[in-house]
Amino acid sequence: MADYVPVIAVADFPEEDKHTCQIKGWHVLVCRDEGQFYAVNDRCTHAASFLSTGRMRRGALMCPLHGARFEIASGKCLGGAYDPLRKFDIRISDGMIEVSVPDEAPGMMDLPMMQIG
Repeated sequence: MADYVPVIAVADFPEEDKHTCQIKGWHVLVCRDEGQFYAVNDRCTHAASFLSTGRMRRGALMCPLHGARFEIASGKCLGGAYDPLRKFDIRISDGMIEVSVPDEAPGMMDLPMMQIG
């Protein structure tokens, strides 16, 4: 089982409800929606763009390249046939948001397009 890695203190979480980081080569996007935290791979499953540069609204992330929307809580694509987002386990421990990613490095299908190569 992968270990949890401290990412950011809950008290320091940005007002725009999104925070990005890299853990073991994975691009992680931590989002807050209605007080709940979620962690997903920061990569659109259709266009391979960073989702963190898109809008977040009503519990959904929007891809900045083509407008596909993904539900933050489930990772499911809303109104489209694209694969769901890869979700990561997340927890809060002693006021810190911690995320667990796979031990293996991300493959090409896991990386945002600007990171391939």
